Amino acid sequence: MTRFADPEIYACPACAAYFTRSGFRSINFIGTRDWSDGAPTAWWSVGQRPLVRCSSCAALFWIEDLQPLGVRSRRPRPIGMLERLWAEWRGDPDGRLHEERSWLQLPEGWNVAVSADTASFEDVVHVLANSDGLASDRRLWLRRCIWWTLNDRYRFVADGELAPNGPTWPTAAERANMEEMLCLLEMGELASRDLVQKGELLRLLGRFDEAISVLKSVRPDGQ
Repeated sequence: MTRFADPEIYACPACAAYFTRSGFRSINFIGTRDWSDGAPTAWWSVGQRPLVRCSSCAALFWIEDLQPLGVRSRRPRPIGMLERLWAEWRGDPDGRLHEERSWLQLPEGWNVAVSADTASFEDVVHVLANSDGLASDRRLWLRRCIWWTLNDRYRFVADGELAPNGPTWPTAAERANMEEMLCLLEMGELASRDLVQKGELLRLLGRFDEAISVLKSVRPDGQ
């Protein structure tokens, strides 16, 4: 089972509103699967995108650019009157009263903070269009996110039907995005996962001999 640690508290760089972000305490990969383009099927992987939108002012920002302000413990379970009297008489052996006091002493706004919104497809396209000066890894993430979202229309859902209609781009724009991805992938050292994505990009672009060569380098036996 995938479990999340206590959420960290951040402040929006535009409006200073607080929001939370939970890291992984443990991850269970059983039953998860990636598509041939590398898109994850696990909901918690999709939800951990580095580009987020503030739910208060709609500002877009990279979570990695911020430092957490602290960690917020989980909201304590309510204590009834008799439970409270019993805990006080016994000296709070289970720490219930301490947890309640700690929650009430959180800085103003921390206890009502919620997670930031996930950046939408339109958000990603907007940031990419204004990406002058962005590091290559972030530009690659933006283009990969666009590629995955456009590919969603080819994925199947549980009832066997094609996925619901999503955003579409002109064919020339889709190809240009994939070609830019290839250039960005070739700028760095490629791991096996990157090579598989490169092979899939080449296949979709109709460069089949190159795709086969790349994929064979991942599986030398050709299987």
